[in-house]
Amino acid sequence: MRFFDVAVTFTADQFRGIYRGKKYHEPDFAEVLNRAKDYGCEKIMLTTMSLTGVEQNLQLVREFPELCKMTIGVHPYHACEIYADHDEGSKDGHNTHLEQIQQLAKSLLAEISSPLAAFGEIGLDYVYLDCADKDTQKRAFRDQLELATQLQLPLFLHVRESTADFISILKPYLPRLPRGGLVHSFAGTKDEMLQLVELGLDISVNGISFRTDEQIEMVKYIPLDRLQLETDAPWCELSSNDTKINQFLEAARPLPPSRKHNKFILGQMVKTRNESCTIERVAFVVAGLKGVTMEEVAEAAWRNSCRMFWQT
Repeated sequence: MRFFDVAVTFTADQFRGIYRGKKYHEPDFAEVLNRAKDYGCEKIMLTTMSLTGVEQNLQLVREFPELCKMTIGVHPYHACEIYADHDEGSKDGHNTHLEQIQQLAKSLLAEISSPLAAFGEIGLDYVYLDCADKDTQKRAFRDQLELATQLQLPLFLHVRESTADFISILKPYLPRLPRGGLVHSFAGTKDEMLQLVELGLDISVNGISFRTDEQIEMVKYIPLDRLQLETDAPWCELSSNDTKINQFLEAARPLPPSRKHNKFILGQMVKTRNESCTIERVAFVVAGLKGVTMEEVAEAAWRNSCRMFWQT
């Protein structure tokens, strides 16, 4: 079985050995990738949160082009950064931040084997409004969707507690975005998921998608031809104490040894830091909830992710 982890935040502090602002160990992402391959994870998409993270992701994709691709875009948490140096009343209407993203994306897309797989992570998040208020997020979402229509990449989308506004903004753009997109790390309701699927979008799930009865009901109804899998590492790990899902993990391979970050040993996992090697376990849970075989889930997700993000 092959897996494509469509969401890993390589730029997160934890992969550089930093926890709560303090450095405990050297970066170990090469070991993370080795463990991923050992567990059948053959492709990984690095999610870009902001313009400053592009170069860091790009360096890793250059080093591991057969394994990694990346997104480009500004996460709703960082929406304010787009307008930080832009006078809203400026006469020329240019936004330097968006223009930088556009120019960089176009140059990367012009390469024979482009490192870019998607435009994002863009969308709306009404849970963490201390990062950016609703109006700023909606403005950033519209502005980046307009940019996406020029780049013609599939979308990598974020929606949390904001489905109605998300659909209202996104829907008019979809006719100009024939490659569609993925709503990643989805943890909403069954009805919300079905609305997104009706728009032609794929849905990816990870450890936070199985935490409530409502979410479990949602996962059961994701069509296999719209399903993708992810870890959203280093976050969103599967809960080891959740009786609702542990029954489905009995056939999963044991994970490699792990230690707390302050007792780090190179070659071992870090406790509570999620990694791509756990994606097999996400697939086991989805299969169990849907009442289908693990092979069906793994093959469907692999096919859907490769179709959308790894065109050759």
